[in-house]
Amino acid sequence: MGKEEKIRKKGDVLLAKAEHYMDNRDYKRSADNFQKAGDLFFELEEWKISEQCFRFTSKNFSRIGGERNYHRAANVQRKAANCCLLLNDFSKARDYFDITAKSILKSELKTKEEFATENVCFAFMCHFVIGEQEEAINSIKRFRSLFESDIFGEHILMKLVHNLSNAVLNKNEQYIKNIINNIQPDKYSIAENRLIHHAFLITYAALKTSFSLNLDEKEFERDVLIDLQSQLDTSELKEIEKHKKFPSKIDSLSITNIEFNISDNLILKEKPSISTEIEFNKEGDHVLPFKFRTNFPGKAHIGPIKLTLSINKLFQYYAISDTKQLKITSPAAILGINLLPQKTPVINQSFPLQVVVSNNSDGDAMEIEILFEFPDENIRMMRGTLDKKIYALSPNEEIKWVILIKASDVGELPIKTTVSFKDGDGNSRGPFEAIFPLMINL
Repeated sequence: MGKEEKIRKKGDVLLAKAEHYMDNRDYKRSADNFQKAGDLFFELEEWKISEQCFRFTSKNFSRIGGERNYHRAANVQRKAANCCLLLNDFSKARDYFDITAKSILKSELKTKEEFATENVCFAFMCHFVIGEQEEAINSIKRFRSLFESDIFGEHILMKLVHNLSNAVLNKNEQYIKNIINNIQPDKYSIAENRLIHHAFLITYAALKTSFSLNLDEKEFERDVLIDLQSQLDTSELKEIEKHKKFPSKIDSLSITNIEFNISDNLILKEKPSISTEIEFNKEGDHVLPFKFRTNFPGKAHIGPIKLTLSINKLFQYYAISDTKQLKITSPAAILGINLLPQKTPVINQSFPLQVVVSNNSDGDAMEIEILFEFPDENIRMMRGTLDKKIYALSPNEEIKWVILIKASDVGELPIKTTVSFKDGDGNSRGPFEAIFPLMINL
């Protein structure tokens, strides 16, 4: 029988005893046997079984109660967290670290606040490496009021998590440079050491990735498509593998989600179909095309757009773009005006003249004012007015009316028209002038 087989057989015996004692409510002996079994399976790198053993160990110590057992429960919960880290189950590890901190703070152990602070920080890092940055910060805030000494703020791990968070939020590597030489990951277990490496990986990845929007135009009419090209630059990620203190191997990078922040007068029409993985170390940018349709007029914005990126299908971080400020306007309204005699104009005889005003565009025209000017003493208005106000004309709409005029001279007589209006955005347009020659016969 080989060594590993002997260890596994011994672990199985201890596990059976632990379950027997627990069924008989002998929680002390059950806890002792679960813990020994957990240590053996941990040695075999069977971390899933080991984690379960440590979980039941903790439960039994908690059932017994008392200051010493709260301390022992906290220690094995931290071991369970380490098993989850080695299984890359960061969410479950986070919960264990969180419970461990709460458990140890119930004890009277002199070093309980230092021990609890370490667990709070490792819980933060578990949040952090799977892209739960806001939750990570909130987890720190939840514990702050439970500490009496200054160690919560002064501990080197607490300073580390603050600096990692600030580096990502402010896109400033100086925060890492201020702390990195003071970090001694070898003080902690292999699993916790790896977690610190992962936290640095996510921080550097966020710093080495840039995402920008390329849009030069700032003004668009409503109901048009905006083709926006964005650039994702990941070429500097390869530098992380060469880091002197915290090198990390990146095998794959993928975009798993895209979140859009756009104003209400824009509609997302098309986002890129992104392959599962992207070539993260290529020179130049990855071009990600987006299409938006403009809606109603007014101020508008595109961005920030947030990409969720996954490293090695385990860790997540974000690339956040800049914001583009836009203005959406109504299409320019174009008014046409025409004067059409309804019978042959004859000198010294009244004749009807039809006025046709048309909106030959896709834009609205409002508060339209039309003014007629006749040659002095040559043409007189017999019925109608020299000025006309029209409330509005919709796109491709027209309006007609008839005025009655009389000419006292023959030949070509000019009629001057002046048009003013407001477009769909309320901007004043005009005045626009036009001369219509009117031929008067004998």
